[in-house]
Amino acid sequence: MNGRYGAVRAVDFGTLMVRSIENLRLIGRQIAAYLAILVAAAFLLPLFGQNLGGGAGLVAYLVGQYWLFQEFMKARGMLETQRSHFLAFIGLALVLIFPIIFGLGLFILPGLFLVARWIAAPAFIVARGEGVFASATSSWNAVRGSTLKVAGAVTVFFVLVSLFGVAASFIDGILSAVAAFGTAKPANVIQVNLLPLLLLGLSAATYELLGPEDTSIEEVFG
Repeated sequence: MNGRYGAVRAVDFGTLMVRSIENLRLIGRQIAAYLAILVAAAFLLPLFGQNLGGGAGLVAYLVGQYWLFQEFMKARGMLETQRSHFLAFIGLALVLIFPIIFGLGLFILPGLFLVARWIAAPAFIVARGEGVFASATSSWNAVRGSTLKVAGAVTVFFVLVSLFGVAASFIDGILSAVAAFGTAKPANVIQVNLLPLLLLGLSAATYELLGPEDTSIEEVFG
């Protein structure tokens, strides 16, 4: 399925930021459950000589992200397909991660540009069942005209997560002195997942405000 685009649409920075946070609040219970499972795993896996890193951790992360996207689309009434498109979701991550990392390595700005233009691609997959390249193209076209504002939102979220990282290190440093916590770093687990969660909210907001015209809703929350 493909969204239809006429004239280039735009959104103001404030609305984009507010909608991103509101989107996360909408699925707050699901996010809390997701983080609780990850924190619990951070405590339990070391008992079996495992950790949250590696392939298993990546799969768990992608499953959790897909589930949260799906829960959000259901809550908003924007889920246009009942089928699972998890494989396309994984494929999108594999296809986009390398150019984004390469772009971030080139003075950061090219990477921010790519993140901004492709930010809504996961939402197009979950909501409409679009394929890997179709969703990337749909997002690219949708964000056209608002790239700087979306990139600005990504930058703000990155800075906020970096600041939280300082607090997370302090908290885990204190907890490490308590024998019951062992090598678990619960604050770090939350910090690592904070940016993806914020970008999920931004992805959904971009899809709502700039995506297919038949999915857009009011510009400001009542």
